Amino acid sequence: MNMKSSRLSCIFSTCLISLLTLSLIGEAEAQNLNDQMSAANLAWKQRKYDKSQAILERITTNYSGRAPMLYGAKFGTIWYRKGLSELKLANQAKRNNAGEDSDKWFGEAAKSFEECYKKYPNGAPGMAKSTNTAHKACLQRWAEANMGLGEYKKAIDLYKKFMAEREPRDKILPSPGGYYINLAICNFLMEKAKIPEGIRNFETALKNKDKMRTSDTGIFAAFLALSQSVIKENNEAAMVDFLNKNRSDISMPPYQRYEYTPVFLKLAGNALESDMYKAAFNLYAMIPNTQEVIDDIQVRLNQLSGRKGIVDGVKIIEASRLESGLTKMKAKLRSGDPDDVKAISAMAYLHDQAGNQRGVFGAMEQLELYYNKSKKRESHLFSLVRVSSLIGEILTTEHYGSIFLKDFPESDKVDSVRRLMLSSLFFGGEYSKSLEVAEVLIEKVAKPSEQHDICLFVLGGSHFYLGNFDEAQPFLDQHVKEYPESKLIMHSEYFQSSNLTRQQYWERAAKLLDVFLGKYPEPGTNIYMPNALYDRANCHFAESEYDPALVILNRIENEFSSSAVIDMTYNMKGNIFESRAEYDDAEKYYILALNTAERGENRVVAGEALSYLIGMLGAETQGKKKAPNPRIKDAVPYYDKFLKEYADSPYKPQVVVYAMPAMRAVDREQEGLDNLQAMITELAGKKRQFFLEEVVNAYSDAFLETKGNTPVMLKKLYYNFPGIDLSNKRTLALLRIAIIGVYEDQIKKAEKEKKADAVMRYNADIKALFSDLKTEFQPKDLTNFVLIRVADYLREKTSAPKQALPYYEELLTRSDKTGLEFKAMLGVADVKGRSDSKADNKDAVRMLDEVVKRAKDDVGTQANAMFRMVEISDKIEDWQSVEKHARAYLDAKHRKKAALVSYLFAKSFDKRNKSNDALVFYSMVYARYMGYIRISAPATKRVMEILWDRNLNEGAVVGEKTLTMSDRQQAYQKIGYAFIASTKKIRENSKEITEAEKNALDDVNALVKKYERSGPVKNMEQVKEEREENRRRGRRND
Repeated sequence: MNMKSSRLSCIFSTCLISLLTLSLIGEAEAQNLNDQMSAANLAWKQRKYDKSQAILERITTNYSGRAPMLYGAKFGTIWYRKGLSELKLANQAKRNNAGEDSDKWFGEAAKSFEECYKKYPNGAPGMAKSTNTAHKACLQRWAEANMGLGEYKKAIDLYKKFMAEREPRDKILPSPGGYYINLAICNFLMEKAKIPEGIRNFETALKNKDKMRTSDTGIFAAFLALSQSVIKENNEAAMVDFLNKNRSDISMPPYQRYEYTPVFLKLAGNALESDMYKAAFNLYAMIPNTQEVIDDIQVRLNQLSGRKGIVDGVKIIEASRLESGLTKMKAKLRSGDPDDVKAISAMAYLHDQAGNQRGVFGAMEQLELYYNKSKKRESHLFSLVRVSSLIGEILTTEHYGSIFLKDFPESDKVDSVRRLMLSSLFFGGEYSKSLEVAEVLIEKVAKPSEQHDICLFVLGGSHFYLGNFDEAQPFLDQHVKEYPESKLIMHSEYFQSSNLTRQQYWERAAKLLDVFLGKYPEPGTNIYMPNALYDRANCHFAESEYDPALVILNRIENEFSSSAVIDMTYNMKGNIFESRAEYDDAEKYYILALNTAERGENRVVAGEALSYLIGMLGAETQGKKKAPNPRIKDAVPYYDKFLKEYADSPYKPQVVVYAMPAMRAVDREQEGLDNLQAMITELAGKKRQFFLEEVVNAYSDAFLETKGNTPVMLKKLYYNFPGIDLSNKRTLALLRIAIIGVYEDQIKKAEKEKKADAVMRYNADIKALFSDLKTEFQPKDLTNFVLIRVADYLREKTSAPKQALPYYEELLTRSDKTGLEFKAMLGVADVKGRSDSKADNKDAVRMLDEVVKRAKDDVGTQANAMFRMVEISDKIEDWQSVEKHARAYLDAKHRKKAALVSYLFAKSFDKRNKSNDALVFYSMVYARYMGYIRISAPATKRVMEILWDRNLNEGAVVGEKTLTMSDRQQAYQKIGYAFIASTKKIRENSKEITEAEKNALDDVNALVKKYERSGPVKNMEQVKEEREENRRRGRRND
């Protein structure tokens, strides 16, 4: 039974018991009333609302005259119950399109609720003492009845009255969400509609759907009322605006939504007649697919398993209603022209009106694919052929044209179809369109076939030219592999190799480019020659292989000086010379790139060349020795040229950052600062906020370098930055990260000045800022840089590093990772490496290996990845891998974790019982890193243990060396005792030594004492005596 019905039944039963307990009621009369109320309650439970109403009508007729005196306010609940039965009857009549009956019952319900409220108030004089528990609730039901009667102003007044009079125990009916839905409907449908007020109430119900228990049927009813209102008021913008903000919240399962289809069709038709195309489009979009409705109804019926109905949240699912709907929908589908056909045809018309031929194509293809039994199929199919030709879908035009010719050979449109089957595709440059066609065809064409060959090529090539490099690669690889004899193979092989450079898979790209250039060495037939050479040079440049890069760039300069990549070639040569501190040559080539790009009207490369010139000439220092730059002021003319002629360049953010030192040098610091501030505001308004982090950091530095400015002032500015809206989450989060960066710098400064309070204060502020970032901003709202900062903090500075994963994973799902994917991959791998799952640990090593191979431009991340590979391999006891990764780390000359890596390297031999190797490498560790007690102590202990267990005597030969002391004497005297003596001051005096380090030293000392007591070795007293005796006799001490 419906929970609401059950509750109402309880109200009814309570009412009955209370009435019968009144002493003024005669026994027979009470028994008669009891029987009638029980019958009414049973009828309600059985959903026989007409019977329930009739019984309650008889009760109120017979008893109302004496009710106030005999039963008091409690009798009002019977009027309330009667009104509820009448509301049910009204809604049933309305659903069955019985308008007169509907109006009748809404009217009767209104009277019943009015009687309950006005005649039976609680605490009224002259009435028997009892309580009308429905006294306030009936105001809401009275309002519902008035809504049914179209008296929307009265309904609103009653709702307001209820809210003014209600007490905390008075529930909002039918739910808080339903209350706001009803207010919205009233505002939409009242004689002079109040659309903004209605939308405000509607959005309240939508945005709090779960909390307020807003039903799907209520949402759709409100949307229909809104639609009716905007059409009547000719206010299409209100609907469009509303849907832009709330489209995702307006949802209803197909099994319920189909009942609204006739209304949607009617309203959409009205909108079309009023030239309200956007409104019509949105209304047609609400009509569910007939097959989806059938499937959904069938699922619900299966869930019922023979029951008459169930309650699902705020919904009641009735078997009879579902079965009736199923029969109607199947009949419509069999007819060949269900409501979908009308809706899709109308959508095609709307797309055509908007000039969106792609939309027309999609709609017409849907009609052909799913509704090809329609009586209008010939017209639909011809329109599909026509529009596919217009948009350049040659394969689709051929496909559907062939179907048309086969199925309608006698049509008067046959000749037109044959002409329309001619069009162009990929090589016409319509990459988005060709991609859409290929995506449709790829699953339909035979494999292998010429069509499949073309589809694969178009998918890969289109993605490549559209910049979807991750999506392009699988298609290009597949095409090269499956169709090596294709007429398109040269194009595909170039796209395959060049695409890898975009993904920064430099090593693989280089190999494929070498193969490509070897296979197609003639520029006359290889149209991609200069591009492929440039890509190959780029691979060398990325690997810091400058000499071979210059060889290729010189070839482009000499042999392909008129190619499209020549200006980029000059820029790359400038980059190489600048990286070598050959500034004159760098300047020469940047100027060459600028002039060449300007002649070719390539504004992007020209802006890039200017940015390089400004960055190089405007640097405060030059070279490895950081010598002052004597030409810093020379950057300013280029800066002025850039802002005057290339202010729309994507390199503008870099330029305003790079120019700041030069602007300060020519006393234009405030102008530079203002430009940085304006750049932050400009980038904040863009979807792709490239280089925003660097601009913000540069602004922070410049702001704090200005006399009188403080970190507190900067924080206040960043919390209320000019021109940045509070909804701009990405930029607001980035500004907070910038504050954190400033505070971190202040901590370093305070530590140097030994200001402990300042360090503590800034650390607390940083912790609070990170906490705010986590709670106030969702990962999707953050820039890549902020994602990394927040994720790294959660991973490194909290006890729950898994909290970092959503931030890393969000970055990795983005197409534009701005070069931070390796840091994100490192973060994910680090978290997985901490897992107790061996599978996670192995996956972590795999990810880290990819980072090491690809992060050529990020040495720090590469080094951290190599170190974690060592650590995780040690954790899972893969000693062979520990050796391999540790050796790679040490060979690469990474220093930060060299001590620990060296220890784990030695340990890897120890664990494989390669004792001599372990002995050598442990000895190197404790000798080189003696002050690093965490590793030197365990390394010393293992050297002692290995020597003790080997137990070679003096004179034994190890390799080419003869032992001058026995292993055990050496373990005790030369290793253990010497180590304890050397670290004694650290153990006793160091304030920074940890308990763990003390314990490690104590372990070595305990082993020394154990060996000392063992007997086979001379203790140090004996050693000293022996040395003294040797000295006295003139003998040499070893």
